[in-house]
Amino acid sequence: MICEDCGHETSETPFCVRCGHRQDRPVSSDALRQYSADPSESAISFHVVTTLFPQLPRDDLTAFRIVLLLGVGLVVALAIVGFFSIALVAAAVLVPVIMVTYLYDVDVYEDEPLRVYVLTFVWGATTGALMGLALRALVDVDPLGPGPDAAFLFMRGVVVPIVAGGLALIGPLILLPYKRFNDVLDGATFGASSAVAFVGAQVIAQSIDLLGAGLRPGGDTLLWIARLLTHGVALPLVAAGAVGATCGAFWLRYRAPVRDRARLGLLGQPFVALAAGAALLVAAALAMLLAREILALVIVAVLAAIAMVWLRLVIHLGLLQESLEVPIGDPVICANCGRSTPAHTFCGQCGVSLRALPKEARRGRASSAPPPIGTAGPTQPSGEPAA
Repeated sequence: MICEDCGHETSETPFCVRCGHRQDRPVSSDALRQYSADPSESAISFHVVTTLFPQLPRDDLTAFRIVLLLGVGLVVALAIVGFFSIALVAAAVLVPVIMVTYLYDVDVYEDEPLRVYVLTFVWGATTGALMGLALRALVDVDPLGPGPDAAFLFMRGVVVPIVAGGLALIGPLILLPYKRFNDVLDGATFGASSAVAFVGAQVIAQSIDLLGAGLRPGGDTLLWIARLLTHGVALPLVAAGAVGATCGAFWLRYRAPVRDRARLGLLGQPFVALAAGAALLVAAALAMLLAREILALVIVAVLAAIAMVWLRLVIHLGLLQESLEVPIGDPVICANCGRSTPAHTFCGQCGVSLRALPKEARRGRASSAPPPIGTAGPTQPSGEPAA
């Protein structure tokens, strides 16, 4: 049969195996189509777990949601009992640790784990720590004084977040020429990983004085909770969305098929993406400088939602970009729903992207059927850069 959405031949299954469109639903009702990694969600929606961790079956997504919620609960609980220093460390490492666990679980880094970890997580954590130490040398605002002057706001609210975003980008962009990592999804994942490591390390390094003040340095508990959630949850999401989506734009422009390079519009242009990412980081920094703690948390949370939707669109495109040229293969077992589906890009039974499942699951079925998009085709023997 012919899919009404993508216009290509597909199997007679509930979902199109090429584009993931639900066959019994009119195209006009799909808006921007269901999200490639989870057809029960829209591509334009705010879902933290399915955006940051798209390469997971639904059962594993539930586990990651629980871990994230438990982590946030632990940070709040530590703040309530007054252990602000420990809560700060817990908040700073929460998202990076979950991200490392995810990357290990789905084997995103293929056969180059050491090199890619160095250029994403290690790079992000090292540069973030150095940035945090450098910021401690800057003159802070006197809390009893008139507030920050224009020069301070420009430096800490504009220059610092732009430099931080640039530093977080450099490590992942070194991987751009490597043919092994040729998907938009690779770029988005590398950028988000570097960004969350950068923010976590920067927060800890910048707070050395607080960590030396003991377990109970004092202060209003409610304000501490707002401050911790801002730095430990909301700000890493802003950074992950801004840097990850910007990296994805570079991969889209220089690594994706020509036919897909205009599908994100202006946000798919690397230098426009750079400007948009910088704007998100600057807005978050200014909010934390100018607004009270609770208001700052609200503002940064809104910016995090915007950044996550942008990153989600990049990931959605990354999962779709190679689906139209691959022939439909023999039946395989979907690692998500456990039912038989023709081997291609999407499961014809549950609609989940087979490209979005862990690589171990995709490798496990490779012996019985042609692998889905993203695993087929020649591999580079040594991960050498593209010419």
